[in-house]
Amino acid sequence: KSGYLTSASHYVLKIASGGHPLPTNWGCMQLFSQYTGKLECLLLDEGLLTELRTAAAGAVAARLLAPSGLLDGGAGGAFKKCGGVGRCIIGMVGTGIQARFQLRYLAHITYCRNVLVWGRSPTNVNQFINDMEKEGWTVRAVDDPQTLLDECVLIVTTTSAREPLLKLPPRKNNNTTTFRRRRPLHITAIGADSTGKMELDPGLVAAADVLVADSRLQTKERGEFEEAIMRGWIQLEDVVELGELATRTELHRKKNDQEEEDCRLTIFDSSGVAVQDCVIASMVYAALLANEE
Repeated sequence: KSGYLTSASHYVLKIASGGHPLPTNWGCMQLFSQYTGKLECLLLDEGLLTELRTAAAGAVAARLLAPSGLLDGGAGGAFKKCGGVGRCIIGMVGTGIQARFQLRYLAHITYCRNVLVWGRSPTNVNQFINDMEKEGWTVRAVDDPQTLLDECVLIVTTTSAREPLLKLPPRKNNNTTTFRRRRPLHITAIGADSTGKMELDPGLVAAADVLVADSRLQTKERGEFEEAIMRGWIQLEDVVELGELATRTELHRKKNDQEEEDCRLTIFDSSGVAVQDCVIASMVYAALLANEE
């Protein structure tokens, strides 16, 4: 994967060459001068920078879209008018490296430390619980990922699934509005970074009030919105890019007040874009140069 910013001094080439027993994103980043084409820095990060920039994007989306009760630690009577759970709980689908980094970066924007986790492997779930409780989280396992839709106000999915793990809950008279409006919910979907991967049911995607992706053009060929777009349940124009979301304050989650909580269902789908690699690689390179001075 390669990319550049027109205003930057370097372009970046990332090679992810991992395979068993190495992580799938194991590799390196290379910085080339945009002026001379010279290779100026080789970052043998073994996939760490990809983990970090992905987690950072998730935290940015959560900062803008997560329910206000989560961001203020549940204070201020959050979820009062939506019939919500009345407490802050973060749901995790997946127990790998990225799941850990997502929580570590969320720790910078919320005081909430209550987590429900689902994973396919009981051994990996137990290890995840042990690891994250050492970092100050209170973590409990669930047997069904659907439980998270009922219990959590923020859900992060980080698996390589090819079948939906979170599905639109059945409602009487097929009334999906009941699900959308009874309480606030934000979902950050990380795992579907290539064609064929899917963690969210297209019906759940179509029920969302706000759809955000790191790249609008990329989302029609990979990621959680691909299937819903193919079926005609949503339009590409319905998707907002993360950078655009940052400036469109009318789409941000409204702060809780005395009358009513913002009970929209919002989804951010991150399939990864090269500009994120460019930014984090340039930041590391600048730090290296500063340390040499």
